[in-house]
Amino acid sequence: MLVANDVGIMYVSGGSETWAVRHAFVRIAQGEMVILEGPSGSGKSSLLYILSGIRPPSEGQVLYCGQPIGRPVDRQTVMHRYTEFGFVFQQHFLVGYLTATENACFGRRRSSVPRAREILTQFGLGSKLNAYPRELSHGERQRVAVARALVHEPRIVFADEPTASVDTELAHEICQWLKAYCGRGNSCIMVTHDSRLRMYADRIYAMEDGVVSESSQSQRTAHSGVRALGGRP
Repeated sequence: MLVANDVGIMYVSGGSETWAVRHAFVRIAQGEMVILEGPSGSGKSSLLYILSGIRPPSEGQVLYCGQPIGRPVDRQTVMHRYTEFGFVFQQHFLVGYLTATENACFGRRRSSVPRAREILTQFGLGSKLNAYPRELSHGERQRVAVARALVHEPRIVFADEPTASVDTELAHEICQWLKAYCGRGNSCIMVTHDSRLRMYADRIYAMEDGVVSESSQSQRTAHSGVRALGGRP
């Protein structure tokens, strides 16, 4: 579904050049939950941004369904990010004057409202659909952020440290939701530094000093007590 061939990205600052990602080969198959792990500063987020088309690689190529992902301003890349990709970040980035439902639908058509309400209810926020971010706990706001990534039923979810600022219980819940979503034939790649979340991965890539290597850990499927999320099969 998504393949990165020998990609790298270099940043220039103060006349010096730094390779944040070097010669990376990554593949994400349909239905896979992929974890990209490594310490802070290892280049995980930079690689995620390359894979999702947010940043162009300095070298190499990313293919989505066999088609190259171009520069961030390329029309096809923009459409992929809007229709085919979903994004979850460490910070929830909710709009303060919008309700939970409106935040989950932000940037989408009004027809997304029923889907947003369905997901939020599955996430335990059925009584908070009309609540504003200031009326939600930190964990509830992060639930809304995950719902926002799923409301348009993307083929791939890119999650950048979505569990870093939540407690252990919610971290596992978020992984279970994403794993259940992959069970519908979609895919997810999640950046994390928490090795306890490896149990949810079908494939693991380890990253250190900009270099990526695939883990030899055998594939496993995590048990989930969360009902599989509805969506495109």
